[in-house]
Amino acid sequence: MIAVIDIGSNTIRLVMYTIENGQPRSMLNKKYAVGLAGYVDESNRVRPEGVQVLLSVLSDIKSILDYIPHERIFPFGTATLRNSVNGPKIVELIRKTCGFDVSVLTGEEEAVFSYHGAMQSGIGNSGLLIDVGGGSTELAFFREKTVIQAASVPLGSLNLYKRYVDGLLPTPKEAKKIKKAVKKSLESIKLLSDDLITQPIYCVGGTARAAALLMRQKYSFGVGNEYTVLHLKDFLSIIDGDTKELMHDILRVAADRIHTIIPGLLIFQAVAKYYGSSSFITSQYGVREGYLMHRLKSDDIPEHSALSYEQ
Repeated sequence: MIAVIDIGSNTIRLVMYTIENGQPRSMLNKKYAVGLAGYVDESNRVRPEGVQVLLSVLSDIKSILDYIPHERIFPFGTATLRNSVNGPKIVELIRKTCGFDVSVLTGEEEAVFSYHGAMQSGIGNSGLLIDVGGGSTELAFFREKTVIQAASVPLGSLNLYKRYVDGLLPTPKEAKKIKKAVKKSLESIKLLSDDLITQPIYCVGGTARAAALLMRQKYSFGVGNEYTVLHLKDFLSIIDGDTKELMHDILRVAADRIHTIIPGLLIFQAVAKYYGSSSFITSQYGVREGYLMHRLKSDDIPEHSALSYEQ
């Protein structure tokens, strides 16, 4: 088996894979709800207590791997390690303490790997892929199975919650501030073409999977992973009234995301409105599977020279 360690801004995951017929198959998936982005201070540093929590989790993962036969370990980090001032020092500390050589992905790499991961589970030939993480949101515009443009904005479900929300769920006023912030970040992305395809939006990552569960529960979709902008708008309208039922719904399907799921959904809504998209389709695979397959294909090639937009 092959181990992938995903050090995200909201969660840290250890996933063990086998490769069957050229496709990754998850055999073990252990999630740690750490909220690393919540430990970033005003000077953009991960506070010492956050570093210790991170090292404790990685030490636990190391002890698990000591008992599970594995061929290789592919650890990588995303927005918090990428954007924090002390990110490089934390990576070196991880190496010395736990023995993991963590690769920190750029925002563009994260977007492209998310796309290639989604391709493993089967998506359409063209559209817009979005990965809402805890500390950033990645976008990949693709046409005929080729990424035309990839971009990342430093806004995610956890840092938006930390920045704008005082209670457990956003108030209508706080929700408007979140959507305004997302729109402003999207305006900073200079599109390379005027005819990029933005429909449908393919969603990957933990926020996307939790959102699909909530939509399925609310609107009785059965086992489907597709919902519309109108469904999302109707769902989010609940924050204008009594949110008790909404909180119960979230606790049933994504208790560890009780504070971040609504900011994440607001990102989806803002992206869809900005690009004129009308529907969302959730993929079960994402950045971990994309990074895994990339490493298996190019493990002997310097990592940052191996990135290609070609499928």
